[in-house]
Amino acid sequence: MNDKTLTAYVIAVVISIAFLLLAALVSSLIKFETGVNRTDKKKRRVWFWLFAFLTPVATFLVGFLAIAPSITVPTMHSKFMTALSIGTAIGFVLYVVLGFVMSKIFKNGKIGQWF
Repeated sequence: MNDKTLTAYVIAVVISIAFLLLAALVSSLIKFETGVNRTDKKKRRVWFWLFAFLTPVATFLVGFLAIAPSITVPTMHSKFMTALSIGTAIGFVLYVVLGFVMSKIFKNGKIGQWF
């Protein structure tokens, strides 16, 4: 494993954690509603899954637009693109798993309404 392929995995993990923290921040900013037709739970869930969708998109775009152009050797570029694709999938799974764990840890709070 070379530095560029490791960079692809690091990008995936960092972006996943950043988007998860952003989802937690947005969830905490949505106020609890009272009444019959409460929509606050749905809003939190929608924001969580919106960031889940954006996580792999952002991961791939950052790797593809920021790092891939600097790789000039074709075999290294191919290895990086493979690692970036795998890292993108890992980042999505990490986001969902950590989100699930956080929703179970904070089950009585706003984050607990993600699932």
